[in-house]
Amino acid sequence: MKKPAFLICVLLVSAVIIFSGCVSEYEVTEPPKTTPTPEETSTTTVTHTPTHSVDPIQLLSGPTDEWKSKVRINDVSISDDGDYVGGVSTQKAIIKTPTKNLLTNYNWPNAQFISVSSSGEYIGIADDDFVKLYDNNGEVLHSYNTGGTINHIGVLDNGNLIQGGEKSPQLSAVGVKGNEVWNWESGISTAKVLVFDYSAGGQNLLVGTQDDRVYYLNSEGKYIWFKDVSGEVEDVKISDDGEKLYVLTDDNKIHSFDKYANKNWEKEIDINTVEIEISPDGNYILTKPYNADDSFSFKNQVYLLDLNGNVKWMKQMGSDVGVIGISDDSKYVVISEGRDLRMYNLNGDERATYHLDSKYGMFFVCLDMTPDASKMALGTTNSLLVFG
Repeated sequence: MKKPAFLICVLLVSAVIIFSGCVSEYEVTEPPKTTPTPEETSTTTVTHTPTHSVDPIQLLSGPTDEWKSKVRINDVSISDDGDYVGGVSTQKAIIKTPTKNLLTNYNWPNAQFISVSSSGEYIGIADDDFVKLYDNNGEVLHSYNTGGTINHIGVLDNGNLIQGGEKSPQLSAVGVKGNEVWNWESGISTAKVLVFDYSAGGQNLLVGTQDDRVYYLNSEGKYIWFKDVSGEVEDVKISDDGEKLYVLTDDNKIHSFDKYANKNWEKEIDINTVEIEISPDGNYILTKPYNADDSFSFKNQVYLLDLNGNVKWMKQMGSDVGVIGISDDSKYVVISEGRDLRMYNLNGDERATYHLDSKYGMFFVCLDMTPDASKMALGTTNSLLVFG
């Protein structure tokens, strides 16, 4: 990663690895000499946010706050207490605080991602190859250029901003003062970090790369193990305790692993699926279909699976699915189809619906919500909407 004041040079150590009798065409880093064993116990501490009683009908009666961007909202993020809400469109960003709106006077060339830390203390925004970290007063703490396209960001409560992308190092964490805390490279020159997810406090990371692999890292960005999933990685999710890992590949298969690299199961979804969401405990997996060919015969089916890959229920939606989400306690599931935002209980019973007014856009694009689903941030084709 290039940074304004200095240049970090990373020495890559590579080795030739043999898989199934065939020599890989890439150079990869050697696996560690020791790996975790099932006898070891996790030291991850999961902090639970106090929950509020949720009335789905009241919650979806209409937005309590809004911001018109005139163009598509690319990403949204909300703090665990719901006090800080962020959204970005291509050239604009906003941070809604309890007292004011921040950053609305700044222009971005091509803003794509925003991440609000769980505490709401820090906010990260990423352009194509540029990252800025703010505090919740709108003050810039640091910024830097990665030199390559950024595909995903996340901000931890300690202010560490994790970014993954297409330029070496493909994954890195930068501290509040702009110092590089750690960096990680897959060891394959052509690999790009497509997506990542992290457990509570960033204790472990699950990383999906372009070379059909997923990597499991510790809190210092150290490589623990990798798996070849024989398909391009579409999405990855990890439970808060780092124990349950899920990978979605472009052949519409969901792969389940434990933290010791053991594969639990693999399940193929019979329609094009591009995204998964999980409950923080990893006990439920929600899928999002995508009608890539805009076919009239496409089945917009959303599945809720349990931790063993069994289908708990399936919803046949009437139109294209925009957003999906599941609350921390698995009490509520949120799905949008066309202009309609629907809230279900865990059994699949519909509890409330909101129909998007045309002044707020054509459909829903992105969603984030507080752990108890008492407050939601939704991006549409022209607005940031807050419910609750």
